[in-house]
Amino acid sequence: MAQSCSSATVSSSTEARVQSKLNPFAKDWNPKERRSEEERSLFFTFSSGHPLGRSQIRRFFSEKYGNCVEKIALRSKGPEETPQFGQVVFKKSTLPLLILNGKDEVKFVIDKRSFWCKKYQDRNIRHGNGRQN
Repeated sequence: MAQSCSSATVSSSTEARVQSKLNPFAKDWNPKERRSEEERSLFFTFSSGHPLGRSQIRRFFSEKYGNCVEKIALRSKGPEETPQFGQVVFKKSTLPLLILNGKDEVKFVIDKRSFWCKKYQDRNIRHGNGRQN
């Protein structure tokens, strides 16, 4: 009888010391549920006049993080101009967080050209024209 009493004491004292940091109100995790493109994306810019191609950007991230890029969109301000900025969409939503490492913006050098990344925000939401969550 003393044996069951001591094991109960150990159990209750262990429970008292363990404090969970889990959110009790969090949505159940579902591995099949995919995050939105916005949550899996980074916005990037180039130094003026020094754009990079999709293959250079894909190779850079693949060498650092494995086969992680879903797609890359290059954009310019005008139809005949060279790309000045864009969006990279990753396969997993953890990659943008890992790459930014708690910072608002990070700079990389790819093939001797500056490449700046920050969290992607949909243009409509950024300018207040979009939906509110």
